[in-house]
Amino acid sequence: MSRADLDLNGEDMVEQSNGGDSSPTGAELIFHDEKLQAYTLHSLNMMRKNRTFCDVILHVGSSELHGHRAVLASASPHLLELFTADVDSKGAVRENVVTYQLNGGFDKVALEKLIDYAYTAQLEVRSHQVKSVFMTATKLKMDRVAKECARHLIQHLSPENCIEIRSLTGIAHNKSFVTQVDAFINSQFDVVCKLPVLLALPCMRIEVLNQTRQEMSLVSSDSLSLLVLDWLKRSHEDNSFEILTEKTHLLYLALDNSLQDCAELPSGDISDTEIVQDYKKMSKKCINPNTQKQRRKAPMQPAKNRVLIYSRSDTLESECNSDWSCIASKKVGEHSFLALVTLRGKLVTLSVVLRLNRLSSPSPKDQPPIIHPDIPDMYLGLANMVSVKCGAGCVNLNGNLLVCGGYDRAECLRSVELYDPSSNIWADLAPMREARGRFDIAVVGTKVYAVGGCNGTTELATVECYDPNEKKWQRVTSLPLARSNTGVCELEGKLYCIGGWNGQVGIRQCDVFDPDTQQWTNIAPIQVGRYQAGVCSMNERVWAVGGCDGWNCLTSVEVYDPHENIWSYAPAMITARRGCGVAVFKGKLYAVGGSDGTHSLCSTEMFDPETQTWSPGPNMTTPRSNVGVATIGGRLYAVGGFSGKTFLNSIEFLDEKTDEWTTFSPAGSRHLLKQTLSVNGKTDETNNVRELTDRESLSEPMARFSLNGSQHSN
Repeated sequence: MSRADLDLNGEDMVEQSNGGDSSPTGAELIFHDEKLQAYTLHSLNMMRKNRTFCDVILHVGSSELHGHRAVLASASPHLLELFTADVDSKGAVRENVVTYQLNGGFDKVALEKLIDYAYTAQLEVRSHQVKSVFMTATKLKMDRVAKECARHLIQHLSPENCIEIRSLTGIAHNKSFVTQVDAFINSQFDVVCKLPVLLALPCMRIEVLNQTRQEMSLVSSDSLSLLVLDWLKRSHEDNSFEILTEKTHLLYLALDNSLQDCAELPSGDISDTEIVQDYKKMSKKCINPNTQKQRRKAPMQPAKNRVLIYSRSDTLESECNSDWSCIASKKVGEHSFLALVTLRGKLVTLSVVLRLNRLSSPSPKDQPPIIHPDIPDMYLGLANMVSVKCGAGCVNLNGNLLVCGGYDRAECLRSVELYDPSSNIWADLAPMREARGRFDIAVVGTKVYAVGGCNGTTELATVECYDPNEKKWQRVTSLPLARSNTGVCELEGKLYCIGGWNGQVGIRQCDVFDPDTQQWTNIAPIQVGRYQAGVCSMNERVWAVGGCDGWNCLTSVEVYDPHENIWSYAPAMITARRGCGVAVFKGKLYAVGGSDGTHSLCSTEMFDPETQTWSPGPNMTTPRSNVGVATIGGRLYAVGGFSGKTFLNSIEFLDEKTDEWTTFSPAGSRHLLKQTLSVNGKTDETNNVRELTDRESLSEPMARFSLNGSQHSN
């Protein structure tokens, strides 16, 4: 741009008379110069190149870059902090020209490109310079430039350069960039794993002991890698890569389904074989005093024959972050696996080999003989929903689990999923007519009613109905008042809508819908305006449990008598809860999860109508607020919700026999498993499988072991 291009003329002037927009100052002439900004930047850039009025010099290596503090600070928050700190430290003392030494590996060419950008608002970079400019822009906190560089790098990703790009300094600050690069590496890992750039990364060698060959054949590469990563984070978080890669680590699977170092196995244990003893001797020679730290003691490996289950994937993935994550994994041999992971943000490969460890022969007095069946009993890990969901509608529909709408990280949803407990498969149903979150559903007769909620912008008064026979949703009479976070239930063939949020306060209004007349009718208002309350029917009454009054989470419980049209108080809960799920199970009223206003809860409590008391129930495996619940057969299901850290797509159930929450379910008949069992464990029917030997009781807690994997049908 030339100086002539910036000269002002009459056409650039915008004059407003009394007929134009009025000025706050009452001025009659208003002039807006659209070229001044460009003109000013151009002039400043010319002065910089001529070193006119420059008041700062940036030293990068042996090079000097001159500029104006005000311009550079405006473009870079990092430089603004640097300059400000210098001014504060010197007080009233001022220097005409200040020199700064930029440490931290700044690239001179990249810095020059960014200084040019600060003065011209234009970035011109050759492809081979983009990575350097990205790293420099990240250090200078020039986010717009960094995002544009990231966009360019994503567009030009290839198997040959993806590892180098994933290793860039500062990439962890751009989560979207990391996610896209990781997804590319995962999709191309068959190619990437053979390239020299991957083989040049630091490599950790891991061996995992197994007790049977069948155990080894059913291992999932992804979940095995996550368990190794979990072990590394627990046991070696502070150790250097040199220490981690100096030896091969021998691990075993403990009772809590975590990997542990075999050096910690006590002498004389049935698993303390010659392999383990040799490893202990080698470990003593390699002990580094800096590596000694207190480690979590885990239950020892039981002397029982069982199929390994590397299946804590759901939990581990939510705990992992970009500093500790599994990017990709692959089975590269019959019993060997290769994984690419990040340890403290650095790329490392894991070479994991499964080894058979034949146990020492115990005394017959200590252990009765085991009769091994041809095909052991198996457990399946419960399949996850397709997407994460919070504040969704959840109900038992003809013995299946129906989940509607809800909201994820970004929006309210229309999607509808149906889970068949007998097959452990999710199926997609017709979506709702309208996106809904923070709402609830109920079955009246043979139909499902979705009531109110929020579409992400405003509270809804609309109601729609799903007919399983016609397999579609239809609108029905709207609520008298739009609301979200309302409680919904069925009682005596009618649909009740209790309390909720109208966009301003928790409301007391309650309404009932008659499917025969298709009309809503007001009933007695609840005594405390509450939203996010758990609502269900029990003993010919409507129960409203907990919730929030706008300021506080509530312990109070109210009961509605439809024949008297009166609300009355019932005994209060032990813990204040909002967003809890409420259902009748084993003749008692269960309040599941929720939030106490500070944390998402994994605790439950149950109300006994005979003793009129609340008592603590078993804890869920995962904290869940705004959780959906439904009773199906002898199980109380908890669906989705928010853990306090992440939105969930997982489910779990409370088993009436064990009285424990679990994420695993019996796989079914041995005959079915004989037909579907695959030698390599890759068939859909055997995903998430664990062996239960004859020595273990079926009533034992099931949430200890399983293979990773989930199923969903379209």
